[in-house]
Amino acid sequence: MRLTLLLESLDQQISRNVTEELRLMDNDFKSMELIVGKVRHNLKTPINILTGFSELILEEVEDLEELPESERIAIEEAFSLVSKYGTQVLTAIEKALSPESFLTDDWLSELSVQGTKLCQEAGVALSELSSTLNALNSDYFPTLMEGFEADVDKVKVGGAQLKKGIEAISQSVDFTPAALLEVGLLSQSDYESLDTYSDFLETETSELKTRFPSSILIVDDNPANLEILERKLRAEGHSITRASSGEEAEGYINADHPIDLILLDILMPGISGYEVLARNIEALRERNVPVLMVSSLGEQETVYKCLEMGAQDYITKPINYMILTARMNSALERKYLLDKEEAYIKQIEAEKERSDHLLLNILPESIAGRMKQDDSVIAEAFDSCSILFADICGFTKLASSLDASELVQFLNGLFSIFDDLCDQLGVEKIKTIGDNYMAAAGVPLVDPDHAKKCVQLGLKMLEVVDSLPEIREQKVQMRVGIHSGPVVAGVIGKRKFVFDLWGDTVNVAQRMESHGTAGSLQVSDSTLELVRDCVVVTSSERREIKGKGLMSTHLIDKLSN
Repeated sequence: MRLTLLLESLDQQISRNVTEELRLMDNDFKSMELIVGKVRHNLKTPINILTGFSELILEEVEDLEELPESERIAIEEAFSLVSKYGTQVLTAIEKALSPESFLTDDWLSELSVQGTKLCQEAGVALSELSSTLNALNSDYFPTLMEGFEADVDKVKVGGAQLKKGIEAISQSVDFTPAALLEVGLLSQSDYESLDTYSDFLETETSELKTRFPSSILIVDDNPANLEILERKLRAEGHSITRASSGEEAEGYINADHPIDLILLDILMPGISGYEVLARNIEALRERNVPVLMVSSLGEQETVYKCLEMGAQDYITKPINYMILTARMNSALERKYLLDKEEAYIKQIEAEKERSDHLLLNILPESIAGRMKQDDSVIAEAFDSCSILFADICGFTKLASSLDASELVQFLNGLFSIFDDLCDQLGVEKIKTIGDNYMAAAGVPLVDPDHAKKCVQLGLKMLEVVDSLPEIREQKVQMRVGIHSGPVVAGVIGKRKFVFDLWGDTVNVAQRMESHGTAGSLQVSDSTLELVRDCVVVTSSERREIKGKGLMSTHLIDKLSN
């Protein structure tokens, strides 16, 4: 009991404090403006309930198959009227309680006058609305009241709240904040939020400046409108291009003229703003150029159509330049972020392309693709391929006669030519070790012509070396050896990995090169068997091959066809 009394006393004290603070606000113009704005908001809130639940009911009734057609039509008519009358009352509220409607700075004293005007303006619509809501009962709409009773009750509550609010504001009294609290047009929580809202407005207003000075295309057939817009926007730091017709605007758009945002009028002779938007929206989207429609047309259908067609925002005339600045800031910030995102994506794609290119310089294309998709060990056996080794004869002596840069430049130039030959012939470069060049055909992609391609490569390599001028009075020569057979191929290493080949075939191919003759291409029996019909053999002999014993070797001079 004592706790109850204490709570009641505390509540009464809070109410007295709020009332006293409101009394002190009576002569504060800014506070009065905010209070009237809150009253206007509270009157409009029931209309949101009315129209919102009416639309929901209409949408759900449309899908109700068991509903008799006659009742469906009656429901649609009734709730269409609810939305219609609610909208008419909303228009009356906006007209009577808009800041422009008050003739003096003493808004609270004038509020009852404006409330009387509101009651007169909204009287017929409010009366028709009440009649329509009263008819929403089970006698006329049995199915509706059975399935949608909760939503219908919400619509009726909204209507009752709206009627109560308009009757309260139309009282012939000298309104004070305390009086508004008493009649229910303002709540204690409303008042408590006014300070925060006032601080918010002051902070945001001071910051409402153009954050993204940009190139703006303004389109309007009225020269005065163009001039006002241009001067306002130039003062904000924007660069302005003017177009007095839809045709002129399309000329700028199609000419890739620098445009970051378009302010587009709708009603113009010739090509309308609708047509300009519809015909160019895809191209503008590709460039992330937002379009803000600017028009004296404020109908809901017009706004919806423009937004649906791709406009980012809609601003009605006469233009509120504070609102325009805020919406342009929002649109330009979105463009800035989209442009930045695209730049990042291009940068990432360029880095990926560079990474892929580097990977392809290290690994065969098929192996690189597998490595990007799978981090498991890559190893595969090939039954038949050909391995080529090429080595510069007397390289140690040659290297000692050149300085480091000359030597690297020489090897880089020579091996780059060999790389190009590999690409032309479809042979895979495996690696270089010093002056030794290793290549293979038939790996990692199976190729029945692997032996022939390696022979072609070897002969062309010898031609290239033979055509080189003397270096330090030394003639450069090369030995080339080829052997064919099975290998195991795969990628080894965690860092600086390499695609490599293993098996006896590799060892024998290396012996074919090391036991060869300067300026000659030497192949084994297994390779010759695969190319016998297309090569000219200059000599054949059995030779002692380290680790293999006697083997038949053959020197190939050229291709026979």
